[in-house]
Amino acid sequence: MQLYPIHPSFTVGDCFDLAVQPRSRFSIAIYQQQGGESMVWVSSVIVAGTRDVAAKLSNGRYVFESTHERKAVRYDEDWNWPTITVKLDAQGLGSGAYAAVAFEVNADGEPRTEVGRRCMARQPIFATPPDSDGMALIIARPRGPAAKIAYIVPIATYHAYNSIGGGSFYGDPVHRTKPQTKVTLLRPGGGLGAQLGYPDDAYDLRSPRQHFTHWDAKFIRWLHAHDFACDFFTDVDLHRATDLDLTQYSVMLSVGHHEYWSQEMRDHVARFIANGGNLAVFSGNTCYRPVDFGPSADINAIRTMNRLGESWPGYNESDLIGLSYGYGGAKYGVWNRWRRKWLKPEREPIGFTVRRHDHWVFEGTQLKDGDTFGAEDRLVGYEADGVPPVANGFEKLADSVQLVGWDVGGFAALGVFKPDFGSGANGGQVFNCGTTDWSRVLLDERASSHAVVEQITLNVMHRFLAGMKEGAATESLPAGETGGALRNQLAQTNAENA
Repeated sequence: MQLYPIHPSFTVGDCFDLAVQPRSRFSIAIYQQQGGESMVWVSSVIVAGTRDVAAKLSNGRYVFESTHERKAVRYDEDWNWPTITVKLDAQGLGSGAYAAVAFEVNADGEPRTEVGRRCMARQPIFATPPDSDGMALIIARPRGPAAKIAYIVPIATYHAYNSIGGGSFYGDPVHRTKPQTKVTLLRPGGGLGAQLGYPDDAYDLRSPRQHFTHWDAKFIRWLHAHDFACDFFTDVDLHRATDLDLTQYSVMLSVGHHEYWSQEMRDHVARFIANGGNLAVFSGNTCYRPVDFGPSADINAIRTMNRLGESWPGYNESDLIGLSYGYGGAKYGVWNRWRRKWLKPEREPIGFTVRRHDHWVFEGTQLKDGDTFGAEDRLVGYEADGVPPVANGFEKLADSVQLVGWDVGGFAALGVFKPDFGSGANGGQVFNCGTTDWSRVLLDERASSHAVVEQITLNVMHRFLAGMKEGAATESLPAGETGGALRNQLAQTNAENA
């Protein structure tokens, strides 16, 4: 049972449209990503309208039955499925990342699948395949700014890798599709319910890459655990700048694998930084590939996304975020066409070596210059970004060894950057971790570098939120046993690698 949102985000309290698989009998439950690994049930729905869908109440629950014939669908055209217009049947729900879960039922409204039985019992759901095949990611925007942090969910990147309908921006060897330059956003798979032909993450097999659960869900869980309030938006909101006014926020978050950006997205973020806003990039391969969302006349009804090139000219996204994948590297695995599977997804143990331990980013970590953190956890990769060969003002605080044998084969880097937009001392800053795998280690308390990664993240978040000046104190993790054990572990690791 598949479905997708007509618009990837909606305003809290408003109705939103879901397109549903033809010739299906089903019910809908709404889940939210909060602080746990699983999404939690938060609401049923109130029906405000339908198109080619019958809706009736059975035992106090809506049972939907969609009509229309099932037709062949493509990767680049509106699937034009039957739609239901619904509203959350709950009070007090705020901005956040939600999933609409569709599950098949019989004529009496009883679920026919295990996922449906869990939904009916209001039990948590771990949103990975195959369960997520019946889910649609929907982002609830705030009605007005309610937090200091604007979190941008990378819907464009999720659709870029989704080959459902026969194509994506990449060749999918598993499903035998070829790379294309145009995809529709009106199909399943914008974060959940995708068809993916990418190799598994050898260091986190719980969820596939290019999937909401693999990237953003982890960071959202961390934000919940540390009581950081966020307002949530999507790439489309950032592109349009009608429902998102970045000037109302202190910090913008870019997380996981935020690869595909439009020029309008870049322009809005540049103005945000020039006016004193801070950009925290806990992502890798960030802003590397340019797209547009179709003719400007369709700005309020975005339906498609076009890939404009392999990269920005001269990797000039580094003028905005300090780094570029064009100077970093990646390691994916090897596709074996005879066995029809991905092999060798593992990477060498590569981390970051500290170059400026006295910088505020490293406060509370106990690190010294020359210490390496994250190697055992493969913190660098699977895609990582590096510093341009011509100095651009990026302050490199840590870097990797050369990524020999990787795609590109450069050096990963981590640091801070103040773009030159002519705004002088009033301009904001960028922190860029330079790796896709930051969220994975941040959420893994068993990782050897977890404490360091978490402390750096706390330092960035608190300083950017408070607008602190250089040299001001930041909140640190407890010292003592944790810090001492961390120092001893790092010393032993560095001695072994010497």
